[in-house]
Amino acid sequence: MNVIDMSGRTPAQKQGLLSQLVVPRPIAMITTLDASGGLNVAPFSYYMPISGEPPMVAVTVGASREATEAPKDTWVNLGLSGEFVINVTTVELAEHIETVAREYPSGVNEADIAGWRTVESHIVKPPSLKDSPAHMECRVRDVIDRGDQRSCYSGVHIVLAEVVCITADDSIMAEPNRIDPTKVRAVGRMGFPWFVTVDEDSLFELDRIRYPDTALAGGG
Repeated sequence: MNVIDMSGRTPAQKQGLLSQLVVPRPIAMITTLDASGGLNVAPFSYYMPISGEPPMVAVTVGASREATEAPKDTWVNLGLSGEFVINVTTVELAEHIETVAREYPSGVNEADIAGWRTVESHIVKPPSLKDSPAHMECRVRDVIDRGDQRSCYSGVHIVLAEVVCITADDSIMAEPNRIDPTKVRAVGRMGFPWFVTVDEDSLFELDRIRYPDTALAGGG
């Protein structure tokens, strides 16, 4: 058994170890608007649902770019409007995940580079990606800052946001108001440079049996 002592390692090495073990991670393909109304698209794999009421999600946004100490465009845009869209990353977007992850100069429209189409959102101003089958329109409710804000592998903004609207394509619906997760064909982030896709061969089903119904509790 290998013992990996975290002390003495660089922030990048520590994050790499976490990213190799906390897998697979869903990818939030986030769309925001800049001050001039220009579109920005960027993937974030440190994100999770928080609660059902209010319907909340958390997304970790790095405090700075890798090449410079300048803030990430997504963070700047969130500070302007507090609105964004999480486009569910599926096989339809897989080819260009790393394309839009590059640190382009501010003002570059990553959707144009990837050839992705947009569609008007229902409540928030940033558009959604038409090439994704599902979108969560969000508004920022709180932010928690952690780490050295000058280091891209340390400083982070943990964005807590409320999902104010969900749109989902008919192709992933099981019935009205219920999504069939087996049809989403999601892409997950593994340790660099690996990703994983969900298909019928990789899925398995488990029944959830309440404790009172188990033999241990004297149930049937």
